[in-house]
Amino acid sequence: MSESTRRELLAAAAAGGLLLAAPPAAARRLVSSRSGLGLGHFRDGVASGEPSATAITFWSRLRTDNPRSGARLIISRDDDLRRTEAVRVVPTGRAIDWTVKARVGRLEPSTEYFYVWQSGNDVSPIGRARTLPHPTSRDAVRLAFSSCQHYAHGYFSPHADAAAQDLDLCVFLGDYIYAERRRPAPEDPRRDTLNANDLRSYRRKYRRYRADPALRELHRLHPMVHIWDDHEVENNYTDNRPAPAELQRAAAYRAAFEWLPRASFHKERFRLYRRIALGATADLFLLDLRQYRAVDAADRPIRLLGDAQRRWLINSLRASRARWKIVANQVPIAPMDYGNGQRLDSWGGYDESRAGLLSEIERAGIDDVVFFTGDAHVFMVNGVASNPAATPSAIEYVAGSVTSPGADRPEADVQSRNPWTRQYNGRDHGYALAAFEDGRLVTEFRRSDITRADGLTVPFERFTQPAGVNDAAREPLAT
Repeated sequence: MSESTRRELLAAAAAGGLLLAAPPAAARRLVSSRSGLGLGHFRDGVASGEPSATAITFWSRLRTDNPRSGARLIISRDDDLRRTEAVRVVPTGRAIDWTVKARVGRLEPSTEYFYVWQSGNDVSPIGRARTLPHPTSRDAVRLAFSSCQHYAHGYFSPHADAAAQDLDLCVFLGDYIYAERRRPAPEDPRRDTLNANDLRSYRRKYRRYRADPALRELHRLHPMVHIWDDHEVENNYTDNRPAPAELQRAAAYRAAFEWLPRASFHKERFRLYRRIALGATADLFLLDLRQYRAVDAADRPIRLLGDAQRRWLINSLRASRARWKIVANQVPIAPMDYGNGQRLDSWGGYDESRAGLLSEIERAGIDDVVFFTGDAHVFMVNGVASNPAATPSAIEYVAGSVTSPGADRPEADVQSRNPWTRQYNGRDHGYALAAFEDGRLVTEFRRSDITRADGLTVPFERFTQPAGVNDAAREPLAT
């Protein structure tokens, strides 16, 4: 937003007059009164999410002492807000932590939009968002994916690099917050001693994380989809045993829906799993591997997906006409053994669920399935199949962690126990870029200096996977 435009908007808000820096006649047609607006300041940034070819969800939050308030969303084709496409007035209040959220449709495919929120006395930073390609489009699609951003362990410098990229969508694969407090340690760049276990403290935790400038800039410039893992609630929770209690889990889920640009299903308030169509080039399937887990009385894993989500995923993969089928999930689907046997809190601990899903993919002959994975805190590429020793039926890309510590093991040691592992790096932090074309997928791993707020990010490995081939050529990058 130009400084002159911002001054005009702030002056209009303070005077209670017109809200748009536009000619008076056009402004009167768009905004005739201040009905529904309240006082409040936008100090938690702006965000957009869950785009389609014709709709985007827009988000912000008001800082106010009033129990009820409201804000106006203005969407434009240009960053001076002079080609207005839509205006919405959104109420808010204490019950939803003063967040404001609107799903706006009737937009054009593959189109860049700019937006701003305005209260009775303030205007937000200007945001940028882009709709996804038309369902018939075979244009290339470019994604960033990342996970596991522990506030105390480092600065979110990978997000600053991602914010500067030309992207269609950011995919966050879990552990957006870490609910548990961390005792201060000399090596920690930042402190986070807040322990979240109720609605108030979960909200405070999101506010703290969103204060990171790089994360706010990523949200401001690119639409995001998010799937939660365990730390949004509590470490390694499964089926309420031993914790958290049902009320705690509901509070954590509620705060996540409040603070992220996500729309709710009418009949299932906290449902995450859904398909996002990226033109005809790719379909993105978002999974929830926490909410529907089941274990027996001895805490032995039974199922990971739940029956309804499993049926939905298999049927959706079979029905997909896109070239690439991207399964965005929280934990590694390759059965990884680092010398202590299978980790139960992953697909490897739910082997029947893992083998069952991959068997369905193999029986149906579904080509070009790739898994994007978080949780492990390592960069890794795996070939996956229902029988791990068999020819892979899909490829898994694990995108490291934003800041959370990983296990720095020699790659050869990992591969000796897990021969399906094509690459392993547990030392570095960062994220991944993925470019999908009709004929190939190019995935680039990028590592960051997380000890500094302005830490440098550089690419260090690239993997090229031709369509129809469940393997990827590895290319080390000189940095």
